Amino acid sequence: MNNYKKILPVAFFLLSVNFIQAQVKFKLTQLADGKTYQVSLIPEVTFQSPLNTTSTAQVTLKAPTRGLEVDQIFNLQPDVVWEPNSLTEQPAESPDYDYVSFGLVSQGTKNIVYEAGVEVPLFAFTNFLECQGEISLIDNLNDPFSPPNSKLVNVGNQITILGAQGDAYEGNVTESSVVCGANLTDVENIDHTIINLNLFPNPAQDYISLDFNWDRKSETIDLTVLSLNGKVVAEKELTIHTGKNQAKIDLQHLAQGNYFVQVNGEDWKIISDQFIKM
Repeated sequence: MNNYKKILPVAFFLLSVNFIQAQVKFKLTQLADGKTYQVSLIPEVTFQSPLNTTSTAQVTLKAPTRGLEVDQIFNLQPDVVWEPNSLTEQPAESPDYDYVSFGLVSQGTKNIVYEAGVEVPLFAFTNFLECQGEISLIDNLNDPFSPPNSKLVNVGNQITILGAQGDAYEGNVTESSVVCGANLTDVENIDHTIINLNLFPNPAQDYISLDFNWDRKSETIDLTVLSLNGKVVAEKELTIHTGKNQAKIDLQHLAQGNYFVQVNGEDWKIISDQFIKM
């Protein structure tokens, strides 16, 4: 019995230390279509149920003034819902920027999996406005608009997890600023509306077809279906000709979700709007 008395306090102490050191970082990336942005988290520890219960969370982004307005938002974890909940334009402390916050609607959820070192995509969104500059995750410690501020707005990043006994947010990964606006590259980005690119049916189940009008020379192109995080999940080679072109892509092996099609030519590419796989 004496040995148990010695071991239990030590075990409790180690468990408490693990809780105190538990940390989560946020990450912002721009997806392959150049207009969709994704927010992820990367945990430094593993939380098993029920310690993975997430009570509250908020993500705040900083963008050039009038450069960010959420068009569509895509929740990337099953039954975990995020929504944009506040916009602050040109605060006195940072007049060249706007701040957009997203809140976790599914409070008390156990559907976020925390495995040490494994990135978890939380949500993605498209930007309705033209943007020139950078969009970034707010720096809680160093941003001039961090609370307390002139607007009395609670901007900032935060995530409360049961296993962390409170706010587990540690900071952002280094590469959490992305360039928005024109992407200067040798590859020509062709607006899909110019060639009347059409995807059907949408939503799709077994396959998706696309057709478009082409006014240039014949060439061989690559069709790729991309997930929201930019992963290639299907691809097909096709020779196109001047005039109307059509192709069909098999989707039977894909999981339900949102995807988009990228068409790559010799020195150009086209990104479609998103479609839904049922």
